[in-house]
Amino acid sequence: MRQMFYGMRRANGDWFALEVKGEIRVPVFRSPEGAWRARAKNPELLLFRPALLDGRALDDLATADDGRPAAFLVVDEEDPAAVLTHGHPLEFRTARRPRRREPPTTAPHVRAAAI
Repeated sequence: MRQMFYGMRRANGDWFALEVKGEIRVPVFRSPEGAWRARAKNPELLLFRPALLDGRALDDLATADDGRPAAFLVVDEEDPAAVLTHGHPLEFRTARRPRRREPPTTAPHVRAAAI
């Protein structure tokens, strides 16, 4: 089964990103609930909502960082402080790895925009 990740997206389509050790990272979560909890503890996320990082979003993030693929940071959802810079790096090629084809869902697609 495919691991699904959620990023924080603004209504205008922008993804939330931050600089970690000189590199732009998109914080991602393993569940929308974890993203909501992090949003409650980080005021910089108040204008963002959890959004599924599906194939279309990953295609858009492929050139988001000055032509380079986005890098991700899997946030530790169990961290009570919900510190966005604490987590595990996840490179774009790992997130985009081809997986077993799944049947289509009726969930709406996420339209991503550059960071």
